[in-house]
Formats: sequence, C-alpha cells, structure tokens
Amino acid sequence: MLAEDNSPIALIEAKKFSVSGDKGRAQARTYLKDIESQTKEKIPVFLTNGNKWLLIDQDGIERDVSGVFSQADLKRRMELYRKRRDPTKINIGKIVDRPKSILIVKQMMEHIQNGHKSALISMATGTGKTRVAMAMIDVLLRSNIVRNVLFIADRIALTDQAKSAGFKEFFSEAVVDLRENPKSFPNGLYVSTVQTLRSGKTKKFYEKFSPGFFDLIIFDEAHRSIYDPNKLIHRYFDAIKIGLTATPSTAESRNTYELFQC
Repeated sequence: MLAEDNSPIALIEAKKFSVSGDKGRAQARTYLKDIESQTKEKIPVFLTNGNKWLLIDQDGIERDVSGVFSQADLKRRMELYRKRRDPTKINIGKIVDRPKSILIVKQMMEHIQNGHKSALISMATGTGKTRVAMAMIDVLLRSNIVRNVLFIADRIALTDQAKSAGFKEFFSEAVVDLRENPKSFPNGLYVSTVQTLRSGKTKKFYEKFSPGFFDLIIFDEAHRSIYDPNKLIHRYFDAIKIGLTATPSTAESRNTYELFQC
C-alpha cells in the first residue's frame, strides 16, 4: 500500500487457504527486506487469506486484526513510529499527585514500552481512576506513541465526566463526542458510550472507522463487559487497550482479566 506521495506505508501479502501461512510470511519477509533497503524505513505487514488478517508491526510483534487499516491511519502510525520516544523517560506532570497513582502510571508506561498492547487497572472507587487515565494519555501523547484516543464508558454520567472533568480539564484541544453523531473524524480525543459504538442494524457505528483509527482506547468500568457481550469493539480495533475498574469480574461470560489479557 502506498501513501499519496507513492512511498510504501504497508505490505499486504495474500494467500489462499490451501497455502501455508508460513509461506506467505516468508515471502512477505523477502519483499520487506527489499523495500526497507531502498527506503531505510520499517513498514507493517498484513498477512491475509481473504478471511483472517494478521498484522506484523514495525517491532516484529504479530497479532490478529479485523482488517487492513486505511491509508490515513497507516500514514499517521508511521509518523508516530518515526517520532516515538520512551514513555518511561517522559515526566508524568501534575495531573496525578498521589504516590500510588504516580506509581501506577509509571508501571503502565513500562508495560507499554515492553511491547504490551493490553492492561487492566484495578482501583477502588473514588481513588482517581479518571486522573490516572488522563495522566497516562498525556504521557503517551507527548511520547508520540498515540495520537487518536477514545474513552469509552457504559453510562452517560461517566462519559460526561471523562469529557468535562477529564479531557477538557487537562487538554486544550477539542474533544469529539461520538454520541453527537459528528460528520467528520479528525485526529484527536474522543469519548463515547459502548451503546453508541454498537448502534446500527446493518452496519455498526464503530465501522465508520478503520480498525487502526484509534491508537489508544480506555474502557471505563471495564468489568461491565455485559454491554459488549461479543467483544465486538475489542475485536474490531487494533489499539492499546486499557481497562479501568474497581471490581474486576471473574465470571466465565465476562472475565475482565481474560478480556485484557492479564
């Protein structure tokens, strides 16, 4: 796949079901070496058999994705990759001041720097989960690891809180509220309810975005996954996914630990 200036931003290797995935991976690796030797830049690889998609990112980390990303999202992620910094070396700032909250943010930055794409934060009610989330977002934005951020809650009050007492208090840029059904989707900060994202009969609201549009998704009250019982949102988006909860669930039908791979 090429950018508007015809520079390569991704490699897509397609093979039939009857062909081994390892053969496709080996062939893609050969093409990739040729491209990187000419451009001096690393690009992601998508392997597909027409039904399933596998992404191998610039760090060589493999994971299943729901589909190929848009040209704009691939370009944004490539720009982030060029400029990214170690988040553990970025000053946390003043959004959080409690020692435990500062420690959680530091541990999360180490976790993400080590290549992890999923995590669960368990904090008691009233101890500042929203502030911790905003502090993490701030560090990840300043370290150029993320640009597009989505904060999801299952209740209107929590979404409003994230919008007013979170994004608007600590960030100067505009916040896009998906509940208002915006006509355009610029790079930046977003809030939504799970119900809004899952709305729609023939096509779900979240399908207005490419799978790579969001770089970071925060799931508030993550134990209440009953509102996304088939994990459609989790499966559709390729992003760093962080759950916030005071009461993680171990129920077989909605195991919070399993959902966030911890």
